[in-house]
Amino acid sequence: MDNPQFTTQVALEFHRRVAAIIAAVQAGMGNNGVPELLGYATDFAVGEARGQQTLVLKSRRRSSYVRLHWETILGDGPADRQLVDDAIQSAINELA
Repeated sequence: MDNPQFTTQVALEFHRRVAAIIAAVQAGMGNNGVPELLGYATDFAVGEARGQQTLVLKSRRRSSYVRLHWETILGDGPADRQLVDDAIQSAINELA
């Protein structure tokens, strides 16, 4: 995002994108024959030095850590989107 200032709109977009990651992993698990409710926990850094964000995804027997930088989660470029897609696929592979 072009504006580095932290606003409510930035926070809402961040949470929308994290929710999309969770939903994509949940759908991927189901598509791979693992019909479990996905649990999750977060460790988000906000403020001036946002840095790496951690999303912990859990099934009954396994867990997966999705670690992406703040700028990657909010990025719209092809490289950022690819990193997010790769993290989603990795989580699906670990949990399914």
